[in-house]
Amino acid sequence: MADWDSLYIYYFSGTGNARTSAQWIAEEAIKKGLRTDVQSIDRLTGITFPDTNKKNLIGFVFPTHGFNAPPIMLKFIAGFPAGLCPEIFLVNTRGGLKLSKIFTPGMTGLALIVPALMLWLKGYKCIGFRPVDMPSNWISLHPGLKRSVIVSIFNRCEGIVRRFANRILSGHRVYRGLFSLPADLLISPVSLAYYLGGRFFLSKTFVANDKCSNCGICINECPTSSIIMVNGRPYWKLTCESCMRCLNNCPERAIETAHGMATFFIIFINAVNIHLLLLITEATGISPSALWWEIISQFISIAVMVAGVTLLYKILHYMMGFKPFQYLIRFTSLTTWPFWRRYKYVKEKEKEKSNKKTQTRVPVRNLLR
Repeated sequence: MADWDSLYIYYFSGTGNARTSAQWIAEEAIKKGLRTDVQSIDRLTGITFPDTNKKNLIGFVFPTHGFNAPPIMLKFIAGFPAGLCPEIFLVNTRGGLKLSKIFTPGMTGLALIVPALMLWLKGYKCIGFRPVDMPSNWISLHPGLKRSVIVSIFNRCEGIVRRFANRILSGHRVYRGLFSLPADLLISPVSLAYYLGGRFFLSKTFVANDKCSNCGICINECPTSSIIMVNGRPYWKLTCESCMRCLNNCPERAIETAHGMATFFIIFINAVNIHLLLLITEATGISPSALWWEIISQFISIAVMVAGVTLLYKILHYMMGFKPFQYLIRFTSLTTWPFWRRYKYVKEKEKEKSNKKTQTRVPVRNLLR
Protein backbone atom coordinates (compact mmCIF):
# COMPACT_ATOMS: atom_id res chain seq x y z
CA MET A 1 0.00 0.00 0.00
CA ALA A 2 1.16 3.54 -0.68
CA ASP A 3 2.60 5.44 2.29
CA TRP A 4 -0.29 7.77 3.21
CA ASP A 5 -1.49 8.80 6.65
CA SER A 6 -4.83 10.31 5.70
CA LEU A 7 -7.43 10.42 2.95
CA TYR A 8 -9.47 13.57 2.38
CA ILE A 9 -12.43 13.46 0.00
CA TYR A 10 -14.32 16.57 -1.09
CA TYR A 11 -17.59 15.88 -2.84
CA PHE A 12 -20.58 17.65 -4.33
CA SER A 13 -23.81 15.75 -4.82
CA GLY A 14 -27.33 16.68 -5.84
CA THR A 15 -29.30 13.47 -5.42
CA GLY A 16 -26.75 11.22 -3.71
CA ASN A 17 -24.81 9.46 -6.49
CA ALA A 18 -21.51 11.27 -5.88
CA ARG A 19 -22.07 11.23 -2.12
CA THR A 20 -22.49 7.46 -2.12
CA SER A 21 -19.44 6.98 -4.35
CA ALA A 22 -17.39 9.03 -1.88
CA GLN A 23 -18.68 6.84 0.95
CA TRP A 24 -17.64 3.63 -0.82
CA ILE A 25 -14.12 4.99 -1.33
CA ALA A 26 -13.93 6.11 2.29
CA GLU A 27 -15.00 2.69 3.58
CA GLU A 28 -12.24 1.00 1.60
CA ALA A 29 -9.72 3.48 3.00
CA ILE A 30 -10.84 2.81 6.57
CA LYS A 31 -10.36 -0.92 6.02
CA LYS A 32 -6.75 -0.14 5.12
CA GLY A 33 -6.23 1.87 8.31
CA LEU A 34 -6.25 5.35 6.81
CA ARG A 35 -7.69 8.25 8.74
CA THR A 36 -10.55 9.34 6.50
CA ASP A 37 -12.31 12.68 6.29
CA VAL A 38 -15.14 13.14 3.77
CA GLN A 39 -16.64 16.59 3.36
CA SER A 40 -19.46 18.06 1.33
CA ILE A 41 -18.64 21.36 -0.37
CA ASP A 42 -22.27 22.55 -0.20
CA ARG A 43 -22.40 26.36 -0.14
CA LEU A 44 -18.58 26.32 0.12
CA THR A 45 -18.83 26.73 3.88
CA GLY A 46 -17.49 24.78 6.86
CA ILE A 47 -14.72 23.15 4.83
CA THR A 48 -11.43 22.17 6.48
CA PHE A 49 -8.16 21.25 4.78
CA PRO A 50 -5.46 18.65 5.53
CA ASP A 51 -2.48 19.17 7.79
CA THR A 52 0.50 19.68 5.51
CA ASN A 53 2.78 17.98 8.05
CA LYS A 54 1.16 14.63 7.25
CA LYS A 55 1.19 12.45 4.14
CA ASN A 56 -2.20 13.03 2.59
CA LEU A 57 -4.12 11.78 -0.41
CA ILE A 58 -6.95 14.00 -1.63
CA GLY A 59 -9.91 13.01 -3.80
CA PHE A 60 -12.63 15.02 -5.53
CA VAL A 61 -15.96 13.34 -6.29
CA PHE A 62 -18.70 15.09 -8.22
CA PRO A 63 -21.48 14.61 -10.79
CA THR A 64 -21.38 15.62 -14.44
CA HIS A 65 -23.42 18.73 -15.29
CA GLY A 66 -23.75 19.58 -18.96
CA PHE A 67 -20.71 17.41 -19.80
CA ASN A 68 -18.64 19.42 -17.35
CA ALA A 69 -17.87 19.51 -13.65
CA PRO A 70 -20.48 21.47 -11.67
CA PRO A 71 -19.59 25.17 -11.46
CA ILE A 72 -19.51 24.96 -7.65
CA MET A 73 -16.83 22.25 -7.86
CA LEU A 74 -14.82 24.25 -10.41
CA LYS A 75 -15.04 27.27 -8.10
CA PHE A 76 -13.93 25.15 -5.15
CA ILE A 77 -10.96 23.74 -7.07
CA ALA A 78 -10.00 27.22 -8.34
CA GLY A 79 -9.71 28.36 -4.72
CA PHE A 80 -8.21 25.12 -3.41
CA PRO A 81 -4.90 25.71 -1.59
CA ALA A 82 -1.73 24.49 -3.29
CA GLY A 83 0.83 22.23 -1.63
CA LEU A 84 -1.47 20.21 0.65
CA CYS A 85 -0.26 16.91 -0.83
CA PRO A 86 1.59 15.70 -3.91
CA GLU A 87 -1.15 13.46 -5.33
CA ILE A 88 -4.90 13.64 -5.94
CA PHE A 89 -7.61 11.65 -7.72
CA LEU A 90 -10.90 12.53 -9.43
CA VAL A 91 -14.18 10.62 -9.75
CA ASN A 92 -17.16 11.89 -11.72
CA THR A 93 -20.59 10.28 -11.73
CA ARG A 94 -22.54 10.49 -14.95
CA GLY A 95 -25.90 9.36 -16.31
CA GLY A 96 -25.89 5.62 -16.72
CA LEU A 97 -28.80 3.69 -18.23
CA LYS A 98 -29.68 0.06 -18.87
CA LEU A 99 -31.27 -1.35 -22.01
CA SER A 100 -32.43 -4.91 -21.39
CA LYS A 101 -29.29 -6.48 -19.89
CA ILE A 102 -26.86 -3.98 -21.40
CA PHE A 103 -25.47 -1.14 -19.26
CA THR A 104 -25.01 2.00 -21.32
CA PRO A 105 -22.49 4.67 -20.28
CA GLY A 106 -23.01 8.38 -19.84
CA MET A 107 -20.76 11.05 -21.33
CA THR A 108 -18.00 12.85 -19.43
CA GLY A 109 -17.08 15.71 -21.76
CA LEU A 110 -14.76 18.10 -19.91
CA ALA A 111 -15.82 16.96 -16.43
CA LEU A 112 -12.46 15.28 -15.67
CA ILE A 113 -10.10 17.11 -18.02
CA VAL A 114 -10.71 20.65 -16.75
CA PRO A 115 -10.43 19.86 -12.99
CA ALA A 116 -7.31 17.77 -13.62
CA LEU A 117 -5.71 20.63 -15.54
CA MET A 118 -6.65 23.17 -12.85
CA LEU A 119 -5.12 21.02 -10.12
CA TRP A 120 -2.02 20.30 -12.21
CA LEU A 121 -1.45 24.04 -12.52
CA LYS A 122 -1.55 24.17 -8.71
CA GLY A 123 1.21 21.58 -8.54
CA TYR A 124 -0.85 18.44 -7.90
CA LYS A 125 -0.27 15.15 -9.68
CA CYS A 126 -3.43 13.27 -10.67
CA ILE A 127 -2.86 9.55 -10.01
CA GLY A 128 -6.30 8.52 -11.16
CA PHE A 129 -9.53 9.70 -12.65
CA ARG A 130 -12.53 7.58 -13.32
CA PRO A 131 -16.08 8.09 -14.57
CA VAL A 132 -18.79 6.06 -12.83
CA ASP A 133 -22.07 5.42 -14.64
CA MET A 134 -24.46 5.80 -11.72
CA PRO A 135 -28.23 5.88 -12.49
CA SER A 136 -29.22 8.88 -14.59
CA ASN A 137 -31.08 11.34 -12.37
CA TRP A 138 -31.76 14.29 -14.68
CA ILE A 139 -35.47 14.38 -13.97
CA SER A 140 -35.95 17.50 -16.08
CA LEU A 141 -35.11 15.40 -19.14
CA HIS A 142 -36.60 12.00 -18.36
CA PRO A 143 -38.59 10.20 -15.64
CA GLY A 144 -36.65 8.57 -12.84
CA LEU A 145 -35.57 5.04 -13.73
CA LYS A 146 -37.48 2.03 -12.47
CA ARG A 147 -36.39 0.72 -9.09
CA SER A 148 -35.16 -2.60 -10.47
CA VAL A 149 -32.98 -0.80 -13.03
CA ILE A 150 -31.58 1.54 -10.40
CA VAL A 151 -30.75 -1.39 -8.09
CA SER A 152 -28.94 -3.18 -10.91
CA ILE A 153 -26.90 -0.11 -11.94
CA PHE A 154 -26.20 0.79 -8.33
CA ASN A 155 -24.84 -2.64 -7.42
CA ARG A 156 -22.64 -2.73 -10.52
CA CYS A 157 -21.19 0.71 -9.75
CA GLU A 158 -20.44 -0.18 -6.15
CA GLY A 159 -18.05 -2.90 -7.29
CA ILE A 160 -16.43 -0.56 -9.82
CA VAL A 161 -15.86 2.22 -7.29
CA ARG A 162 -14.54 -0.10 -4.60
CA ARG A 163 -12.07 -1.70 -7.04
CA PHE A 164 -10.93 1.74 -8.15
CA ALA A 165 -10.45 2.79 -4.52
CA ASN A 166 -8.39 -0.30 -3.71
CA ARG A 167 -6.12 0.17 -6.70
CA ILE A 168 -5.52 3.85 -5.93
CA LEU A 169 -4.94 3.16 -2.24
CA SER A 170 -2.50 0.39 -3.15
CA GLY A 171 -0.34 2.85 -5.05
CA HIS A 172 -1.49 2.08 -8.60
CA ARG A 173 -2.34 4.67 -11.25
CA VAL A 174 -5.81 4.41 -12.75
CA TYR A 175 -6.64 6.49 -15.81
CA ARG A 176 -9.85 4.83 -16.92
CA GLY A 177 -11.19 8.26 -17.89
CA LEU A 178 -8.82 8.38 -20.87
CA PHE A 179 -10.75 5.62 -22.66
CA SER A 180 -13.53 8.00 -23.65
CA LEU A 181 -11.26 10.98 -24.35
CA PRO A 182 -11.92 11.15 -28.14
CA ALA A 183 -15.69 11.27 -27.62
CA ASP A 184 -15.26 13.70 -24.72
CA LEU A 185 -13.31 16.12 -26.89
CA LEU A 186 -15.93 15.89 -29.64
CA ILE A 187 -18.67 17.08 -27.28
CA SER A 188 -16.50 19.72 -25.63
CA PRO A 189 -18.32 22.55 -27.51
CA VAL A 190 -21.52 21.41 -25.78
CA SER A 191 -19.68 21.55 -22.44
CA LEU A 192 -18.61 25.12 -23.16
CA ALA A 193 -22.09 26.15 -24.32
CA TYR A 194 -23.61 24.74 -21.13
CA TYR A 195 -21.15 26.59 -18.93
CA LEU A 196 -21.51 29.93 -20.74
CA GLY A 197 -25.27 29.94 -21.18
CA GLY A 198 -27.15 26.66 -20.96
CA ARG A 199 -27.01 26.38 -17.17
CA PHE A 200 -28.57 29.84 -16.79
CA PHE A 201 -31.49 28.86 -19.01
CA LEU A 202 -32.03 25.60 -17.11
CA SER A 203 -32.02 27.44 -13.79
CA LYS A 204 -35.12 29.32 -14.94
CA THR A 205 -37.17 26.24 -15.77
CA PHE A 206 -38.02 25.35 -12.15
CA VAL A 207 -41.25 26.44 -10.50
CA ALA A 208 -43.26 25.53 -7.41
CA ASN A 209 -46.84 24.72 -8.36
CA ASP A 210 -50.09 25.19 -6.41
CA LYS A 211 -49.30 22.17 -4.19
CA CYS A 212 -46.36 23.99 -2.57
CA SER A 213 -46.82 24.20 1.24
CA ASN A 214 -43.90 26.62 1.77
CA CYS A 215 -42.20 24.05 4.01
CA GLY A 216 -38.78 25.54 3.13
CA ILE A 217 -37.07 22.19 2.52
CA CYS A 218 -35.92 23.19 -0.97
CA ILE A 219 -34.45 26.46 0.34
CA ASN A 220 -32.66 24.80 3.25
CA GLU A 221 -31.35 21.90 1.16
CA CYS A 222 -30.16 23.85 -1.91
CA PRO A 223 -26.37 23.32 -2.06
CA THR A 224 -25.73 26.62 -3.84
CA SER A 225 -28.22 28.81 -1.90
CA SER A 226 -29.97 29.43 -5.20
CA ILE A 227 -33.58 29.21 -3.99
CA ILE A 228 -35.11 32.15 -2.16
CA MET A 229 -38.64 33.09 -1.16
CA VAL A 230 -40.19 35.84 -3.31
CA ASN A 231 -43.81 36.87 -2.87
CA GLY A 232 -44.45 33.81 -0.74
CA ARG A 233 -43.15 31.31 -3.33
CA PRO A 234 -39.78 29.68 -4.03
CA TYR A 235 -37.77 31.53 -6.68
CA TRP A 236 -34.76 30.04 -8.49
CA LYS A 237 -31.76 32.32 -9.08
CA LEU A 238 -29.30 32.13 -11.97
CA THR A 239 -26.81 30.39 -9.68
CA CYS A 240 -28.98 27.25 -9.69
CA GLU A 241 -26.97 24.31 -11.08
CA SER A 242 -29.90 21.99 -11.85
CA CYS A 243 -28.60 19.37 -9.42
CA MET A 244 -32.20 18.08 -9.00
CA ARG A 245 -31.98 17.92 -5.20
CA CYS A 246 -35.00 20.18 -4.73
CA LEU A 247 -37.14 18.47 -7.35
CA ASN A 248 -36.42 15.00 -5.98
CA ASN A 249 -36.74 15.88 -2.28
CA CYS A 250 -39.93 17.94 -2.33
CA PRO A 251 -42.41 16.01 -0.11
CA GLU A 252 -45.40 17.43 -2.02
CA ARG A 253 -43.97 16.83 -5.54
CA ALA A 254 -44.68 20.53 -5.96
CA ILE A 255 -41.47 21.44 -7.78
CA GLU A 256 -41.73 21.09 -11.53
CA THR A 257 -39.69 21.64 -14.63
CA ALA A 258 -41.97 23.95 -16.61
CA HIS A 259 -41.56 22.23 -19.98
CA GLY A 260 -44.38 24.15 -21.65
CA MET A 261 -43.06 27.53 -20.54
CA ALA A 262 -39.48 26.53 -21.33
CA THR A 263 -40.56 25.81 -24.90
CA PHE A 264 -42.19 29.23 -25.10
CA PHE A 265 -39.03 30.84 -23.67
CA ILE A 266 -36.91 29.21 -26.39
CA ILE A 267 -39.19 30.29 -29.23
CA PHE A 268 -39.56 33.86 -27.96
CA ILE A 269 -35.87 34.40 -27.15
CA ASN A 270 -34.75 32.95 -30.50
CA ALA A 271 -37.13 35.28 -32.35
CA VAL A 272 -35.80 38.31 -30.44
CA ASN A 273 -32.20 37.23 -31.03
CA ILE A 274 -32.66 36.75 -34.79
CA HIS A 275 -34.39 40.11 -35.10
CA LEU A 276 -31.67 41.87 -33.09
CA LEU A 277 -28.82 40.37 -35.13
CA LEU A 278 -30.55 41.37 -38.37
CA LEU A 279 -30.96 44.93 -37.13
CA ILE A 280 -27.26 45.13 -36.21
CA THR A 281 -26.04 43.78 -39.54
CA GLU A 282 -28.37 46.06 -41.54
CA ALA A 283 -27.47 49.14 -39.49
CA THR A 284 -23.71 48.56 -39.65
CA GLY A 285 -23.32 46.85 -43.02
CA ILE A 286 -21.49 43.92 -41.43
CA SER A 287 -21.28 40.81 -43.59
CA PRO A 288 -23.17 38.03 -41.74
CA SER A 289 -20.68 35.50 -43.17
CA ALA A 290 -17.62 37.18 -41.64
CA LEU A 291 -15.89 34.82 -39.22
CA TRP A 292 -15.29 37.48 -36.57
CA TRP A 293 -18.97 38.47 -36.68
CA GLU A 294 -20.08 34.85 -36.32
CA ILE A 295 -18.02 34.61 -33.12
CA ILE A 296 -19.30 37.91 -31.73
CA SER A 297 -22.90 37.04 -32.65
CA GLN A 298 -22.63 33.88 -30.56
CA PHE A 299 -21.75 35.91 -27.49
CA ILE A 300 -24.55 38.35 -28.28
CA SER A 301 -26.95 35.41 -28.50
CA ILE A 302 -25.84 34.13 -25.10
CA ALA A 303 -26.31 37.59 -23.55
CA VAL A 304 -29.77 37.89 -25.12
CA MET A 305 -30.68 34.44 -23.84
CA VAL A 306 -29.58 35.13 -20.25
CA ALA A 307 -31.26 38.56 -20.16
CA GLY A 308 -34.40 37.27 -21.85
CA VAL A 309 -34.89 34.22 -19.67
CA THR A 310 -34.30 36.29 -16.52
CA LEU A 311 -36.99 38.80 -17.52
CA LEU A 312 -39.46 36.14 -18.65
CA TYR A 313 -38.93 34.16 -15.46
CA LYS A 314 -39.75 37.22 -13.35
CA ILE A 315 -43.01 37.54 -15.28
CA LEU A 316 -43.66 33.81 -14.90
CA HIS A 317 -43.08 33.99 -11.15
CA TYR A 318 -45.51 36.89 -10.81
CA MET A 319 -48.14 35.10 -12.91
CA MET A 320 -47.84 32.00 -10.72
CA GLY A 321 -49.76 33.99 -8.12
CA PHE A 322 -52.94 33.44 -10.18
CA LYS A 323 -54.69 30.06 -9.94
CA PRO A 324 -55.55 29.65 -13.65
CA PHE A 325 -51.93 30.29 -14.61
CA GLN A 326 -50.73 27.87 -11.92
CA TYR A 327 -52.88 25.14 -13.42
CA LEU A 328 -51.63 25.97 -16.92
CA ILE A 329 -48.00 25.64 -15.85
CA ARG A 330 -48.66 22.54 -13.80
CA PHE A 331 -50.40 20.57 -16.52
CA THR A 332 -47.95 21.60 -19.26
CA SER A 333 -45.05 20.32 -17.14
CA LEU A 334 -44.22 16.67 -17.79
CA THR A 335 -42.86 16.28 -14.27
CA THR A 336 -46.34 16.77 -12.79
CA TRP A 337 -47.71 13.51 -14.22
CA PRO A 338 -47.64 10.35 -12.04
CA PHE A 339 -45.57 8.35 -14.56
CA TRP A 340 -42.73 10.92 -14.25
CA ARG A 341 -40.91 9.25 -11.36
CA ARG A 342 -38.53 11.08 -9.02
CA TYR A 343 -35.09 9.72 -8.16
CA LYS A 344 -35.02 8.59 -4.52
CA TYR A 345 -33.47 5.17 -4.46
CA VAL A 346 -30.04 6.15 -3.14
CA LYS A 347 -31.38 7.35 0.20
CA GLU A 348 -33.63 4.29 0.53
CA LYS A 349 -30.73 1.97 -0.16
CA GLU A 350 -28.50 3.75 2.34
CA LYS A 351 -31.16 3.26 5.04
CA GLU A 352 -31.51 -0.42 4.18
CA LYS A 353 -27.75 -0.99 4.33
CA SER A 354 -27.48 1.02 7.55
CA ASN A 355 -30.14 -1.12 9.23
CA LYS A 356 -28.45 -4.36 8.13
CA LYS A 357 -24.93 -3.33 9.14
CA THR A 358 -25.54 -1.47 12.40
CA GLN A 359 -23.30 -3.86 14.34
CA THR A 360 -20.74 -4.74 11.66
CA ARG A 361 -20.13 -1.62 9.61
CA VAL A 362 -16.62 -0.19 9.71
CA PRO A 363 -16.64 3.11 11.67
CA VAL A 364 -15.77 6.04 9.43
CA ARG A 365 -14.22 9.07 11.08
CA ASN A 366 -15.87 12.35 10.15
CA LEU A 367 -17.65 10.58 7.28
CA LEU A 368 -20.03 12.62 5.13
CA ARG A 369 -20.47 15.53 7.44
